[in-house]
Amino acid sequence: MHTEIELKLLIDSSNIPQLLQHPLLNSACKSGSQRQKLHSIYFDTPKLELMRQQIALRLRQVGGHWIQTVKGGGKVEEGLHQRSEWEVPVIGGILDLDKLSASPWHSFFTLDIQNSLIPIFVMDFWRTIWLMELPNCLIELALDEGEIQAKNKQVSICEVELELKSGAPESLFDLARELRKSIVLQPEDRSKADRGYMLYSAQAHAK
Repeated sequence: MHTEIELKLLIDSSNIPQLLQHPLLNSACKSGSQRQKLHSIYFDTPKLELMRQQIALRLRQVGGHWIQTVKGGGKVEEGLHQRSEWEVPVIGGILDLDKLSASPWHSFFTLDIQNSLIPIFVMDFWRTIWLMELPNCLIELALDEGEIQAKNKQVSICEVELELKSGAPESLFDLARELRKSIVLQPEDRSKADRGYMLYSAQAHAK
């Protein structure tokens, strides 16, 4: 398990060319960018008991591989997200419930909870990644473009994530300030999962 520390920033699609042409992406990223398609499925009980405990359970496909992730706890302030994350590889797009017993939240995943889990929403997006070597820190900049789907509704994803790989969290704000000198970026306290739950809940209440 590790603690994920990242700054989430909304970007309008019209401003993406400015980001792609930003000189920092060339000067600080020695290896160039990588682009990958991500497909994620989020699970909860019909009563959203995971959400109420601030726990997220996700299957994510990256290429031909599937990763099962549990996230929990943490805090959000001015777009800076800090949350504990536990990941394990699984076979195919099916939850491996046995492996939940090894997660830090194993006591929550009782048999009743496990038997009640259903897909709540899915995400499909393209992620472009730059690994930026900056003074005293290493930051992964990710541009995510796609959508969240819950039942027959969708909301778009268009955001920048700055994830701290090494160094002080303040380095994320320093990089964001530099980018915002020429690009309109808005701090976002809601995670993609938060937006997925909002979409799902809005449809449930509309019935």
